[in-house]
Amino acid sequence: MKKHRRVSLRKIITNINLSEADKILKKYYKHKPGKPGRPPTSPTGIFLSFIIMILRMESYRDYHAFLEKDSFWRRTLGFKQTPDISSFTHFLQRIGTDTFEQLFQVVVQQLLDEGFLNLHTIAQDGSILEANPNDKEAGWGWDHIEEKSVYGYKIHVIVDAKTELPIAFSVTKANVHDSKEFQSLYYKTKCYKTRFPTKFYIADKAFDTHKIRITLLKDDVQPIIKASKTRIKPQYPSSFLNKYVKRVSVERFFSRLKDYLDLKKLGIYGKKNVILYTYFICIGMLIIGYINQCFGYSPRSVKTFLRKFT
Repeated sequence: MKKHRRVSLRKIITNINLSEADKILKKYYKHKPGKPGRPPTSPTGIFLSFIIMILRMESYRDYHAFLEKDSFWRRTLGFKQTPDISSFTHFLQRIGTDTFEQLFQVVVQQLLDEGFLNLHTIAQDGSILEANPNDKEAGWGWDHIEEKSVYGYKIHVIVDAKTELPIAFSVTKANVHDSKEFQSLYYKTKCYKTRFPTKFYIADKAFDTHKIRITLLKDDVQPIIKASKTRIKPQYPSSFLNKYVKRVSVERFFSRLKDYLDLKKLGIYGKKNVILYTYFICIGMLIIGYINQCFGYSPRSVKTFLRKFT
């Protein structure tokens, strides 16, 4: 098991180009090579450490103890000595949510360049994460699946329908309607460079608005969205239904997000912390999918990674 773990980490660093991420992170540190002063602990190493920490489902203390025992991981992450716990909290304070959005986009773009991700067919939806009642930044929203009001946050996401992995996401209070986040997420998706531009956009009835359909059609994207309110029950062609079935890809993403990565009920407070935690998990899921494919497993299987590589 230890061998698999080491190989998987080497795959992350070797095959995913983190040079752009390194440039982004170093902007927040004043030290320059050759100048007086102590150089900072590797920002890229700290960034990767958060991903590994979450994938291993460990606390700061457990992860610190793990690095103390494994010199291979310390060298690979660029640490001369094991960072103390305060290094991780200072990193989060120094690097804001906007920076983590850039880092997420860097990873997505890299995997698009590798041909692992594909924007040809995308699916969008939102899902509520229950928050602690004492979290003042959360809000009440209606959970259509559980058919009850839930106090928490809502994650809105666009996924690659083939790999069922996130391309763009946002976090709001639970009462924000899914369609309200269409414009911002769709714009983020359009900003990526790809050989296979989006041709099909899949979503449920919540996205059945004139504005959304017009936006998609202007970009030559076919909206695969069922009608929300009609006097006569609509009859959909088989080609439409075959595409609409792929909407399950975004539902499966939320299922893994909540069940396998322990997000059924949030144990953290504040919208900023929820956003940061979600960025780490989504980047981790992208890396999980890529590693699984490298080893011949399904990119959609989080269980495979957790069982074999952690």
